[in-house]
Amino acid sequence: MATPEVLLSVRDVRSGYRNHPILLGVNFDVSVGELVVLLGANGSGKSTCLNTISGFVSLSAGSIALGGAEIGHLAPHLVFRTGVVQVSQKRDLFPDLTVEDNLRLGGRTRGREFIAESLERVYTYFPRLQERTHQRTRVLSGGEQQMVAIGRALVSRPRLLLLDEPSGGLSPQFVNEIAGIFGRLKIDGVTILMVEQDINLALAVADRFIILRSGTIREDRTIKGSTETKEEIVRKIYL
Repeated sequence: MATPEVLLSVRDVRSGYRNHPILLGVNFDVSVGELVVLLGANGSGKSTCLNTISGFVSLSAGSIALGGAEIGHLAPHLVFRTGVVQVSQKRDLFPDLTVEDNLRLGGRTRGREFIAESLERVYTYFPRLQERTHQRTRVLSGGEQQMVAIGRALVSRPRLLLLDEPSGGLSPQFVNEIAGIFGRLKIDGVTILMVEQDINLALAVADRFIILRSGTIREDRTIKGSTETKEEIVRKIYL
């Protein structure tokens, strides 16, 4: 079997906020088409890890490479141009714009044909959004707004999709819908690095999980073939 191609390489990454270091030497890879979930208690460094990769938190040491090219010291807009797209917990939607207008913003640096093709693809993942194309996003439910946020990221056809707690605040119905969408994205070869607190969702969709504790990696392992129970994993996260 061929060795999977590494897309993202994180080496001895250290970062934080002003005089408050958060990540204390983190190392991991994400392969093309892989879905990796970062697990950990609050304050463990999960969101900081995503924000460092996307350029919103400055790298103080180490390296971050995408497809072999260093991106660790690029500004966020330049990281975006390399194909790294992040969906934050806040979603960052424009509430008075329509669903389609918000989605189109994901392809703002591309041509009309690219955007049209991307929208068609996004609507196959989120048919619910196609039914609400001309509605303002402010009137959508939390789950629908999350779909818009993820859909907007997908319009750009990212090489790497970063998701920060996509199930946060959603009803079980929407969590199940999003889990199904992740399954389809994996089949289509979309590479995803995700922070998630819902352990059931994480274990259902991930190829691999990484447990962070106090800014360092405690464990990095694949889901397939694992004999650990959910309870054992939860203990590693919180105890």
